[in-house]
Amino acid sequence: MRNERGMILPLTLIVMVVLSSLTLALVSLAAFEPLISRNLADGTQARFAAEAGIEAAFDVLAGTPSWNTLLASASGSGVTLFSGRPIGTLGAGRGVYTVVLRNDTLPGDPAITGVTPVDATPTADANGAVILTATGQAGGATRTLRVAVKRVPSLLDVLPAALAFPGNDAQTWFSGNAFTIDGKGWKMDGSGLDAGCASVFGISVSSVLPTGSPGGNEAVVEASLSPQQRDNVTGKKQDPTLPQDYGSNTIAPNAVLTPEFVKNYIDAAKQAADITLESFQATNGLTFTNVRWGTPTAPQIVYVKGEADPTSRFTALQISGNSEGYGILIVEDGDLKISGNFSWHGPIIVTGQWVGVGFMGGGNQAVYGAIISNETATDPGFYEGVMTGNATLRYSCEALQQAGILRKLTSVANWKDLAPGE
Repeated sequence: MRNERGMILPLTLIVMVVLSSLTLALVSLAAFEPLISRNLADGTQARFAAEAGIEAAFDVLAGTPSWNTLLASASGSGVTLFSGRPIGTLGAGRGVYTVVLRNDTLPGDPAITGVTPVDATPTADANGAVILTATGQAGGATRTLRVAVKRVPSLLDVLPAALAFPGNDAQTWFSGNAFTIDGKGWKMDGSGLDAGCASVFGISVSSVLPTGSPGGNEAVVEASLSPQQRDNVTGKKQDPTLPQDYGSNTIAPNAVLTPEFVKNYIDAAKQAADITLESFQATNGLTFTNVRWGTPTAPQIVYVKGEADPTSRFTALQISGNSEGYGILIVEDGDLKISGNFSWHGPIIVTGQWVGVGFMGGGNQAVYGAIISNETATDPGFYEGVMTGNATLRYSCEALQQAGILRKLTSVANWKDLAPGE
C-alpha cells in the first residue's frame, strides 16, 4: 500500500482534463464576446433610433397648429407618423424608427399624461395631451420608448373676437372716430386680408357673466359706441340674415372663452416665458420706452405680474415711444396702457382683478392677433377697454398661429423605456 508507483499517470490525466475544461470555457467566452458586444452596440443604437423618433415627432407636433390634423385618420391604437425612417442623414444600417401618435382616450392614460379627463375620440384632441410610441431598430435589436406630449391649448380654437371680454365686466370707452376693431382675418404683416382665416366677431363678451345678468355686457359695449363709431367695429355677423357686418351685429356673447380657460392658459404659458417681470404699486408699475420683444422668426412670451389693486388705479405696464413685439404679451393683476407708435403681432392678454387695457393715443398703435381683457373682479365705473386716437386692432390667424406653435409651449412628460410586449 505504500507503493506509489503509477500515480503520475492519473494525476496527469486529471490535470489535463481540468486544463482542457478551462481552455474550452475560455474559448467559448472568446467566441461569445463579439456577439455580446454586437448585441450591446445594436441595443444602444436601437435606443438612439427610438429617441430620434421621439425628437422628430416632437418637432412635428410643436409645429402643427392643430393636432387634430394629425389625428384625423387615427384609430384607437393611433396613427403612424413615421415608418422605418433612418436617423437624420444616416443610412438605414445605423438604425431606423417607427413612431405612432395616439390620442389619450383610455382609462389608464391620465397616469401617463397627467391630464384629466381623457379625450372622447381618437381623432379629436381637446385637452392638449397626446401619446407617442417610438420603436427603434438596429441590427437584431429593438427598443421602444413611450412619452406624453402636452401643449398649452391654442387660442385659435377658442378666440371668438378680435377684442374679447370673457370676465365679469366689459365697460368700454371709445374716443374719436379713427380707431379700428376688425374681426376679419388679416395677414400678420398688415398687407391685406388672409383668405384662409375665418372671420370672428369684432367684440365678444361672456354669455354667462355677470352673475344675475348673463350676457348683459353686450348691451354695455354697444351703448358705449356712438352712431358715428359703430362702423369702426367690423367682423363676423351675429345675425347672418342682416346686411350689416359692423356695429351691434358684430358684438356678441360667447360661452367658449371663459375666465377659467384664460387662467389655465396663462398659468401654463407663463412657465415658458422668455421674459418675466414683476410690477409693484409702490414703484408705480413698469414703464418701457422703445422696447423690442421678439422677432418674426423668434417670437417671445412676455409675462408681467402686477399687484391686485381694489381701487382699480394700478397700471402694471406702460409702453410708449416706438415699440414693437412678436409673440404673447401677458399682464396679470394690473392695467396695460399703450401710447406712442406701437405694433404687436400675436395675442395680448390682460387678466386678473381690477384690470383693463388702454390704447392712449399719441401715435399709431396696431395689434395683429387679438386682445383679451379678462376682469375677474367687479369694478363698476372703471374701464376694461379703452381705444383712442389711431388704434387699430385686427384679428390675425397667422399671428396667433405663430405665437401658438412656439416650441416652448410644447413639452414632453413621462418618458418610459417599454419592455418587450408592454
